Amino acid sequence: MPLISMKDAVKTAKEALQDLYHDDPLRALALEEIELAEQGGKELWAVTLGFHRSKSVSAVQAGALASFQPPSQVENRVYKTIFIDANTGVFVKMDMRLVQ
Repeated sequence: MPLISMKDAVKTAKEALQDLYHDDPLRALALEEIELAEQGGKELWAVTLGFHRSKSVSAVQAGALASFQPPSQVENRVYKTIFIDANTGVFVKMDMRLVQ
């Protein structure tokens, strides 16, 4: 039975993620998934958070004017799974969550 509540795990995960990305503020941060998992004999809260990041990407544009238009900013939703020790509340690791 975990000592750290689900709500506290989510709060810790959000704080850890914001701290890790302190130089690139997160936009539209939202809880996507949470589950209690076991890894290496430890209970961990696996908290998946989604947020928006901007990347410069050349958008495919059709037509004669396409070559005269600058590359557009494409907004991307990123998903990270933050693992919090369910007994101590300590940040353990962060994984990239790929969504298909």
